[in-house]
Amino acid sequence: MLDEEVKERQQAELDFVTAAYSPEEAWISYQPIIKVHRLLHLPFQEVRDEESTTSSSSISIKLEISMPQYYPVEESCILSIGAFLPSSASGDIFWTKIAIDAIPNLLNKLQSVAVESAGQEAIFVVLSTAEEWIDVEWKEIVSSAQSIGHGGLEGKENEIDHNHLRERKQSGKVVLARKLIYSHHIIAKTKRKAIADLSRDYQLGGYAKIGWPGIIIIEGEESSCDRFIDEIRSMRWQHLVVRGEEIVPIDDDQSLDGFRSFPLKLEELAEDQMSFLAESCRKVGLEALFKTSMKMYGREEGQESDGKNRNKGDASPEEQVYGTMTHVDHMNDSKGYQKWIQKACKSTDCFELIIRCYKNDNTSSPPNIFVSIFGPKSSVKQVMKRWRTSRVDVDSKGTPCLERMMTVVLEGNVIEANDLQEILEDAKGCKVGYNGYLNLKDAQDIFFSIGGSDWREAIIGYCS
Repeated sequence: MLDEEVKERQQAELDFVTAAYSPEEAWISYQPIIKVHRLLHLPFQEVRDEESTTSSSSISIKLEISMPQYYPVEESCILSIGAFLPSSASGDIFWTKIAIDAIPNLLNKLQSVAVESAGQEAIFVVLSTAEEWIDVEWKEIVSSAQSIGHGGLEGKENEIDHNHLRERKQSGKVVLARKLIYSHHIIAKTKRKAIADLSRDYQLGGYAKIGWPGIIIIEGEESSCDRFIDEIRSMRWQHLVVRGEEIVPIDDDQSLDGFRSFPLKLEELAEDQMSFLAESCRKVGLEALFKTSMKMYGREEGQESDGKNRNKGDASPEEQVYGTMTHVDHMNDSKGYQKWIQKACKSTDCFELIIRCYKNDNTSSPPNIFVSIFGPKSSVKQVMKRWRTSRVDVDSKGTPCLERMMTVVLEGNVIEANDLQEILEDAKGCKVGYNGYLNLKDAQDIFFSIGGSDWREAIIGYCS
């Protein structure tokens, strides 16, 4: 019986790999053990000389993910991951060395994710983490390497205007900075203490919201903010990135403290205080800075355009908030099912909302269960793919099984989600009146606040 379950669960993950990637991107070998091979392309940009245009290129590395015999059923059977340059690799020696030096960092991150996922399907999480590593940490490595040897390339989320920075330092002007730092989570007491100590050392104020996700907003002299960020980046993080900043040059005869908007001392906020953080930013006219935590970029009405106050970049379609509402027929193992949804969303920087309600508030009728996922479109799609190929529930015999009775009701860009996190927190904290189930009116209001009339009409169609 165990062997059959192992084979079935492994095959579901292998089917996902073949469906999600082309044969050139990922493939599977079976001897002597099952291995998933994934070819990753690490992009870089090389500047030939000051007169020429830049040309983009990349170097490839290959992942090998080995499945132990009784993975994923036995918690002791953890994926083994290797990475190396393909034998056919060739190209710039400089970037080849940079890629080789970066491989241990990538492997540590992937192996940590595999260990955290012991006892459940982890192939999707590992592959998603690898792609996230390329988008964030590899871009930082490229930026650092090019500042030394190959010119200037900056990742969108870590973009720094070095020319303006040099001009400000040369002029000797004091510059107030506010920077929003996003982390997958902030839980460890040692990190929390280090963040508090460093903020005090560098005379920075603001907020540090712990839990999932972790949000740090610091405010103070710009060079102090930069040194603070450099120091916390040296710690071990699953994901840490600067998503937004605002810059305010201060005249020589003015005091920097007179321009501060946040507490002079960094205040730690609890896991459930995201709405408090949002409201604190809104009260001082810095809602746009808070929104960068959700990758929501854009100029607020009336915002200055002279560069004194700025947010990073304009949002691409990929950065827009995307959502999907899915109807689930039942959850036999409700606690385990919900835990799986929450963990899958956390690993991809998505947000989940699970709402239960009765048709026409009739408690004698079968209840409806709606699971909604929100985040960048690619991340939401990844969660949905993983959901369809993982054993998220149990059957009537208590055996883990795939979800075969889910229906996507509606999906698309969320049109009424300027304060998505706050809305979701309020929704999760909403009082329930039917043994843990929402009344239909409350459910309609929640979906309307998230997605407008289309989302409200969608749930009405199922529940009335």
